[in-house]
Amino acid sequence: MKKIFALIIAIALVGTALAEVSPRTVHYPVTLERIGSFIKDLGYTFDKVNTQNSAGKVAERLALDIRGDEGTWTVGIELLEDVQILYIYVEDYLDLPLENPGTVPMLTYLMNQNWKLTFGRLEWNISTGEVRLGHTLPIDDGLSAEVFGAYLSSIVSIADEKYPEYIITIENFAR
Repeated sequence: MKKIFALIIAIALVGTALAEVSPRTVHYPVTLERIGSFIKDLGYTFDKVNTQNSAGKVAERLALDIRGDEGTWTVGIELLEDVQILYIYVEDYLDLPLENPGTVPMLTYLMNQNWKLTFGRLEWNISTGEVRLGHTLPIDDGLSAEVFGAYLSSIVSIADEKYPEYIITIENFAR
């Protein structure tokens, strides 16, 4: 009986150890260090960067470059711990300076695109002209490597897919 009990404990310990490395394991709480390990497991490298958020506070974020079909995208990842949100975005996705005559019609076009997107949204910074493609993911129930990988892949795929259309539209509005 002791051997069976010891075998059951051994199987449980091995199962627990395997679960720790499984991409389906949900990790809670989500930390930037955990996100960094997900990124490394996906084969990417990243930098930790200090950034100023919209409230004027300095926050740490992760930045990495990912090669897509339409170019190399700089992806930013911020953890908004107080609201349990992971914010991921493609930096400098488009450039729409306010003084450009095509900016207002292009912004109207992009607003229409936001209503059609099921993943991500286009955000415009009036002071710099930067347009980001971003998305937020609630993480209050934790996050697995598998979900993070799909999330990162999706934002890059959408950036690649929509970029040629947006560039052509910007050029047409600038005429």
